Amino acid sequence: MRTSAKEILHYPNFDLLRLLLAMLVIYDHVLALTETAWWHPPIMAVPAFLAISGFLVLRSYETSRTWANFVWKRALRIFPGLLASLVVCLALLGPKAVGGSLIVWLTGGLVYPDGEKNFALWSLAWEELAYLMLAILWMAGAYRKVSTVWLLLAVSLLLPWWLSDLPANKRIILFLFPAFFVGNLAYLHREDLIRVHPAIPWMMFVLLFQWGATPAAQWFGGATLAAVQAFMVVWVGIAGWRVTPFKFPDISYGAYIYHLPVLLFVIKSGWGGSAQATFVIVMPWLVLICFFSWYVIEKPALKLKNWRATTPRVAPAE
Repeated sequence: MRTSAKEILHYPNFDLLRLLLAMLVIYDHVLALTETAWWHPPIMAVPAFLAISGFLVLRSYETSRTWANFVWKRALRIFPGLLASLVVCLALLGPKAVGGSLIVWLTGGLVYPDGEKNFALWSLAWEELAYLMLAILWMAGAYRKVSTVWLLLAVSLLLPWWLSDLPANKRIILFLFPAFFVGNLAYLHREDLIRVHPAIPWMMFVLLFQWGATPAAQWFGGATLAAVQAFMVVWVGIAGWRVTPFKFPDISYGAYIYHLPVLLFVIKSGWGGSAQATFVIVMPWLVLICFFSWYVIEKPALKLKNWRATTPRVAPAE
């Protein structure tokens, strides 16, 4: 089966959801760095991000002419913004912070040097590893049968269960791969998922907030909750009622990679104080940086992704 022109579309809510997830990460970091206790929405943002990537990146690989073209497109999406974030980090926090940020990125957060750093970069290494894993699994034929991907999801759930005694900042890494495979499976089952009434995904999305407080959510060391939340986010993204009548500029990635240098600079300068005041000061500057990055750096870079003609790959057999 080939990907039809009808399927190559802009799914209604992914841009909004990614932006909301990025805002949740910023919210978390403002609370952590100002030592403020606020109510926290019961959703894990970074695994949900990776689930959306698992959906969209599988589509990207399927429509890439070669694995090298796929790598080229992923590099254009990740590295221009990443390099710009290091420049912002250098300007606001100094060279030591850049070195610390690079270590966090290269080690996937397994090493956290002392001092200021853009520690949000930890997840990029694991996302890049997931992309590599997808390419290898595709070439090995794993995506020819949906049952194989279901098996991979089951295996990825066992690891968090086996290592459930790890501290939370390490266990979250183990939640990323189940979330990624959930996104893959949502792509493979997309034709069935989009047939429902658009209210149903949103209703289920609301219900998951209640389900997260149940004992079942902690099965497999908590990875069950991450996987279910990942699925609900992707389902709302592809089949839920469109919340906004317009397409967002894709600034969610920028919000994720730029917010910590700005936040740390505001705190270091003594401009914030409370979490609320810090958030209010950070956001206007962050929005300006994100829009500049999108329109001047990221979007122009993405225009280079079709520098060679591409033809669709044969989709995995269902």
